[in-house]
Amino acid sequence: MAKLLSEADKDFIWSTSANTIKVMTDFKVLPTPKNYHLWYTYSAKSDVNLNKVVDGMASKNMSFNEEISEKLYEKFFSAEKELKAVIETGATFQQELKKIVSVLKEAGDNSSLHTKDLMDHMGALSDFEGSEELKDIIQVVINDTDKMREQSQKLETKLEESTFKIERLQDNLDNARMESRTDALTNIGNRKFFEEKLSEYINNHEKIGHDLCLILCDIDFFKKFNDSYGHQIGDQVLKVVAHVVKTELGSDGAAARYGGEEFAILLPKKKLGEALDLAERIRSVISKRIIKNKQTGANFGKITMSFGVASYDNCPSGEALIENADAALYLAKDNGRNRVQSELDTAAAGQQTA
Repeated sequence: MAKLLSEADKDFIWSTSANTIKVMTDFKVLPTPKNYHLWYTYSAKSDVNLNKVVDGMASKNMSFNEEISEKLYEKFFSAEKELKAVIETGATFQQELKKIVSVLKEAGDNSSLHTKDLMDHMGALSDFEGSEELKDIIQVVINDTDKMREQSQKLETKLEESTFKIERLQDNLDNARMESRTDALTNIGNRKFFEEKLSEYINNHEKIGHDLCLILCDIDFFKKFNDSYGHQIGDQVLKVVAHVVKTELGSDGAAARYGGEEFAILLPKKKLGEALDLAERIRSVISKRIIKNKQTGANFGKITMSFGVASYDNCPSGEALIENADAALYLAKDNGRNRVQSELDTAAAGQQTA
């Protein structure tokens, strides 16, 4: 099923593309595919961290030459595999260090028992001719064993300290990885997070047979809302929606900010009917929220959202699942917005128009 685009979406793409070229021209950025990707993302304001970095650099009149552009692209689009490799390597190294520490502890315990046995044997020696010489030899062995145990304990201590440091580094890397998958404004998952979870859930579906559904939802008339009251109020609306989505979803799946004012909810182990129930619950809760200015008390009105729901059953790919949910979302918009539609509705609509 081909992805449907509303006139508003087409206008947004054209205006963003035009603005991308204008911004690149203003900053004298070479229009390579990588640079266009970077600056289109900036113009669409779909990555808050990218916009903050670029705006900060622009305020200092920095030049976006080829080297700077390459570094920006690497930072926001190419560092993911390297970060993942570092995290996995760190985890493996950490496990190996723990194994070494365990072996050293066992060796230290065994050497202590060996020393005790030698002391017992030395004490049991009778005073026969040559026994004193034998005792001297055993004492030398005991002293050497004690030295070996001391060295082993020192190495064990150093390895434990290294393990602790690596665990801290691992935590920092995990936090960095999580931050790279979190939308800075709404504090829910971003597009990267969504794509990873979609791949994970599809893998579970194909291996284990788990159900999987996708909800795509979009804030109605958000651009008009944003233009009328300003971006700060628009940001407040996005935060409210994200909070409601997280609260109603709980631990049943994964939520992400899919685009500017569009959110995606993945529901593993849920059938289409259950996904529709959740979408309707979220729609109802959000439609009762009123956005107000905390300082002035000014009322900016209610928020409404449109929802499209699809199941992975009989889907050939994740892209097809997204297209099915997207088609249902646009049907909801075409039918008046502030409603939930599913892939069953799009199929019925297709039959009626056929």
